[in-house]
Amino acid sequence: MPFPKTWVEELLIEWLHLEGFLVEANLPVLVSVAGGRYEADVIGARIVNDTLDIRHLESGSLLGGQTGATSLMKKKFSPSICRSVTNYFTRRLSFSSDQISYEKYYIPTYSSKPVLKALRDTDVIVKPLPEFISKRILPTIKNWKQKPPHLPKARGKYITLPDSYWMLKLVDYLDSNNLLNISETEGQP
Repeated sequence: MPFPKTWVEELLIEWLHLEGFLVEANLPVLVSVAGGRYEADVIGARIVNDTLDIRHLESGSLLGGQTGATSLMKKKFSPSICRSVTNYFTRRLSFSSDQISYEKYYIPTYSSKPVLKALRDTDVIVKPLPEFISKRILPTIKNWKQKPPHLPKARGKYITLPDSYWMLKLVDYLDSNNLLNISETEGQP
């Protein structure tokens, strides 16, 4: 698995791992006409109840105009890219059924209200980073701590995330010490 390019990608990778997904970062998906290659930022896949569950996450800023943002979504989540991702994971997981769930997420680190509003009617789930942290990441951390894959040796000990989840540990620390100030209605942290 290649390294993530940004701290947001690292955070998304760790979140998917904690959710039980096999995760790939910067997965090559297409080659452009000019010879460059397109990559999907973060992809997670798992098999649940005979269904291949794929979560495709892209991140970045959405500060341009509404038309540019819509065009970006079409480019990042084009049918050919989604097919490439699906083909990759069906081969990787030796999955032969046609039962596939494909969720598309765009997590803007910064965005404007008009752009977010313009993207409401797309098939991409657009969640600004503060909202994604509060609605997705924090509940995942809480659920994991309530049912960890291992129990502490002594009763009453504090359950901590594995050290390899350094971004999630930071979010958990900030949350535990009331240092997060997440505005769920704004696109800005």
